[in-house]
Amino acid sequence: MRLLFLYCLLFYACLSCRKLIQVGDSSDKMVGGEVYSTNENAAAVMAGIYSYMNTSGLSAGGRGISIFCGLYCDELELMEGNQEYLRCYENTLTADDSPFWGQLYYCVQHCNLLLEGLNASHTLDPAVKTQLAGEAKFIRAFCYFYLVNFFGDVPLLTTSDIKTNTTAARSDTGKVYQQIVTDLLDAENKLKTAYMAGDARTEISERLRPNKWAACALLARVYLYRGNWVAAEEQANKVIAQNGLYKSGAPQDVFIADSKELIWGLETIDATGVNEDAVLMFLEHGPDLESQPLFLNKQLLNVFEQNDQRLTKWIGQDTTQDSTYYYPMKYRLAENGISTTPYLAVLRLSEVLLIRAEAKTYMNDFAGARADLNVLRLRAGLGYSAAMNRLALLTAIERERQVELFTEWGHRWLDLKRYGKADIVMSALSNKKGTMWRSYKMLFPIPHGDILLNRNLVQNIGY
Repeated sequence: MRLLFLYCLLFYACLSCRKLIQVGDSSDKMVGGEVYSTNENAAAVMAGIYSYMNTSGLSAGGRGISIFCGLYCDELELMEGNQEYLRCYENTLTADDSPFWGQLYYCVQHCNLLLEGLNASHTLDPAVKTQLAGEAKFIRAFCYFYLVNFFGDVPLLTTSDIKTNTTAARSDTGKVYQQIVTDLLDAENKLKTAYMAGDARTEISERLRPNKWAACALLARVYLYRGNWVAAEEQANKVIAQNGLYKSGAPQDVFIADSKELIWGLETIDATGVNEDAVLMFLEHGPDLESQPLFLNKQLLNVFEQNDQRLTKWIGQDTTQDSTYYYPMKYRLAENGISTTPYLAVLRLSEVLLIRAEAKTYMNDFAGARADLNVLRLRAGLGYSAAMNRLALLTAIERERQVELFTEWGHRWLDLKRYGKADIVMSALSNKKGTMWRSYKMLFPIPHGDILLNRNLVQNIGY
């Protein structure tokens, strides 16, 4: 246990690191052999990666992907006078305040360390080793999905070797996606269909560790982004077929603790007992310049159809000093001390249905696409879709994604880019904000410090 304690100290001492050169140093390997000698110690390393995802600002809170991307595009407004989020809101990021690069690579590097430790171990239970390797492959693929979508070509690091990693040049986006697919296919084969506890051996009901179907869901998304419609539908089919495990519930039941819609979520550890997105965005007394400066862009309300239950169940309204503000309330503050939304949904069934609908549309299965679309429409209290051809269906699916997935994991921002609409939407938005949009801003800047440390790392154009 002493060696595990020492390892954890080393692990968490790096939490504030943002430079690739500062992760994966020899100290991580000094105790590696002992750490991977027992199931409990190896599982604790994987638990540390999840804990980092929760506490680093990567997943939830003001610097999390959901809120950051919502502010960067057309989902969220910022209270005038707030400086903390101003560069994000005005799309004026610099190489000194670039988001997510360090956190995502930190997770990648520690997944690499974990995989190497698992491969070198001869004492771990084979089932535990397989489960942990599947989780590490999944998380590495998840991180690279966001790295390649936020930054374009990025260094592809699959080893913990410090010399290799600190001199790595940017890899072509296609090559990075190939690694993402390889990792997810491997994760799909390694992970169990059941959800596992932190010990990687015990089956539990909570969906806080990725399982086989989570790997399929993320694979479906990746294939969709790459235009591989056949593979996207195939992977989506695998998830949707698990109708005993995953179901589309009423809007008010989607984000509760035991939601049947949830495929994979992250546990919140905020002191209030609810996730940080709720703390920041659930307005009870109007926006506050320091603690709650965000609210929904009213244009989003116009996208909803009349009688859409998501408009009333997922969007709150607060009137303060004769001004009305709208805010996301997918995640709610604790009621009577008990949280009703303790988990942050990362993958859920509705996205998979929309992935399959889009893939079917491109394959001219219009009836099948409408059927998937109608699952969500009927659940929201709406009528059947009237879209009959490819253009109408793609328009309907894009709109459905906007109202279904708003302020969740950057979906809207990434959709604007992959649909080729980012320049149009962001130019109009910038005019409203009094700023200037340029196409190069579709990619975030690489942190200046990393470029100084790695002579082979080239900055994105425009920064």
